[in-house]
Amino acid sequence: MAGNYGGSSIPTTPIGGAELYGGRLTTYKTYACTGVVASAGTATFQVGGVTFNLGEAENIDLLLNPGQLTAAPSGVYFLCYDCSCLSIMSGITAPSAVNYSGASSDIWKPTIIGNGGQNS
Repeated sequence: MAGNYGGSSIPTTPIGGAELYGGRLTTYKTYACTGVVASAGTATFQVGGVTFNLGEAENIDLLLNPGQLTAAPSGVYFLCYDCSCLSIMSGITAPSAVNYSGASSDIWKPTIIGNGGQNS
C-alpha cells in the first residue's frame, strides 16, 4: 500500500506498537498507518478483535487508524503519517472537491480543471 495518500503521507514514520497503542486516542488519533513490520521473533497486533501474527522480519501492508487497535501490540512497529489535514495538500484532487481551506497561500490552493468548465 505504498503511495501518496495526500497530506503528509510520504514519508511514513515508524512508531513502536506499544507507543502507538498508548497514544491511539490522544497523540496519534489523527494518524493513519499503511504498514506493520515485525521487530521481534514473535509479533502480534489486534485490530477490531482479530489477532494478526507475524513471523520474524515479516511485514504487511494495510490501512488502519490507530484507534482500531483493540489490544497492545507486541514485537511490531507501524508505518504511519499524520492525517490531520493541517499540512499543505498534495496528491490528486478528488473530482467532487469544491473548496479547500487551510492552504498557506494562493499558490498552494488547487485549481480544478474540467467538469464542464466549473473551475474553482
